[in-house]
Amino acid sequence: MDLAIKAAPGRRGLRIAEKFFFGYPFSFVRRDCLLLATACLLLTGCVSHYTYPAEKVPQSIENLCQTEYKLTVNARVVGKTVGALLYVDQLINASGQIPKEVHESMGRILQVVARVALSTDLPLDFCSVVIRDKKSNNELTITRSIDDTRRANAEALGVEESISRTLFGQGKYTKDTLGDSPFILKEVRLENFLAEQIVQRIRYSFSHEMAGKNKKDKEAEEESLNPAFILVDGVFEDYKGKKEYRFSILSMKSEDPKQTMLNVFKTVNDVLDGYHFTDFDQIEIQDYLNRQKLVLDRETLLSYQKNKIKDADIIKRYLQESQTVQEAFKLFGFSGVDGVPGQVPVESPPVSPSGS
Repeated sequence: MDLAIKAAPGRRGLRIAEKFFFGYPFSFVRRDCLLLATACLLLTGCVSHYTYPAEKVPQSIENLCQTEYKLTVNARVVGKTVGALLYVDQLINASGQIPKEVHESMGRILQVVARVALSTDLPLDFCSVVIRDKKSNNELTITRSIDDTRRANAEALGVEESISRTLFGQGKYTKDTLGDSPFILKEVRLENFLAEQIVQRIRYSFSHEMAGKNKKDKEAEEESLNPAFILVDGVFEDYKGKKEYRFSILSMKSEDPKQTMLNVFKTVNDVLDGYHFTDFDQIEIQDYLNRQKLVLDRETLLSYQKNKIKDADIIKRYLQESQTVQEAFKLFGFSGVDGVPGQVPVESPPVSPSGS
């Protein structure tokens, strides 16, 4: 199995994912995301040639959404990131799915944001669209690279790859004492965007493979999508001048541990290579259940990309023994596990799992 770039999943297990949309990590909700992202790609394929002055980018987005689609949005620009926020009465319906009208609204907003971002003199790298539920405080976020949108429009990226390059997020927004919730847009940085994309790809690949192994067993399929069976996290850290990608996995699955590590490594490599990103010093991948980690520097990865180093060399030279299973459970936030002491020292600062 190659985790790098896989086709979009079928419908297996999607009922479960939709039912527990806000209970499980968002990475397990796939059909709605696929439909939404596909709509985004189709809609932004025809970008008009309008020019929007840099100082009027937020206003232009708000005006276009209102005049063309009757959608009242708040738009912001922070650094090289542009974003728009829309409030809806219901983000998730009684069936646990995103309503059709919400899909359409998000697709239209993405179209407008991309249209402005691609036709302005303001330098922009990323765009985000946030949809908030007025009552439940749930929010849905989609983030894309402007360059990926440009390449998709030019058919330099296939639909599946373009979807894989889109980040889908879900969470809760907070209100102040007056009941207001301001739209605070965070600037997206390429290095962090890539870390999140790698994590998302790994999660999808693991969950889809596990679901596929139990096609005829409905209960086993539901179990295979339980996020407790696959935990993945990743961050980009710049500490004292050392830039490092750190990924952590905890997978309850029976497979050759070395092959699992190699598959994760290939996903990391394919994403970084696909964006030609080299501004890092080291990559570390921790597999806590199997007590192994892979550590290699930038030059080694570049040599691998040039086929100077093979898969077998990566495993033989750079795979090391790692921490214990008990430390892994502690790191990922589990309590009450036999054998886990109150405080366990680890080799490096722990990564907080985004799905917990």
